[in-house]
Amino acid sequence: MTVRNLQKELMKDIGNIFEKDLFKDSLGKYVSLNIYAQNLPIREDEDAPDPVPYILVRVLDGKVKGWVEAQEVQVMLILGCFDDNINNDGHEILLELIQKIEERFLKNPILSKQFMFLNDEQHPFEWALQEEESFPYVFGAISMSFRIPTIRKEDKYT
Repeated sequence: MTVRNLQKELMKDIGNIFEKDLFKDSLGKYVSLNIYAQNLPIREDEDAPDPVPYILVRVLDGKVKGWVEAQEVQVMLILGCFDDNINNDGHEILLELIQKIEERFLKNPILSKQFMFLNDEQHPFEWALQEEESFPYVFGAISMSFRIPTIRKEDKYT
């Protein structure tokens, strides 16, 4: 159970949350949500389609506080969507994405029977929407923390 396993399982779980939902891409087609690890894929050329709609599952940092403590890992989910509606209300799509992810982890904080979502004063579920205008693209982010098993000190007497 590594940090990379956490990232993969979180990507799979988020994919399951939105498996039946369709979102508009930059070509105006309705498509499934793209889930990427850490960074967006490199576009081969300027004519390649934008990767929207997407969620990046980015591992930010981790902490091991002691010999017997589980590792705490902070993850950022970066949301990117396209909405060319002239009402310029694409933020509503982001709020729905955030709500579904929040509901999933508040209802059941266990991920893949091995990772524990943390939600307390030190590890709040936090989210934000972009402040600057970027029509027709909209962006947001979620910050989450998980507790995962860590490497233990070997005991030469066992």
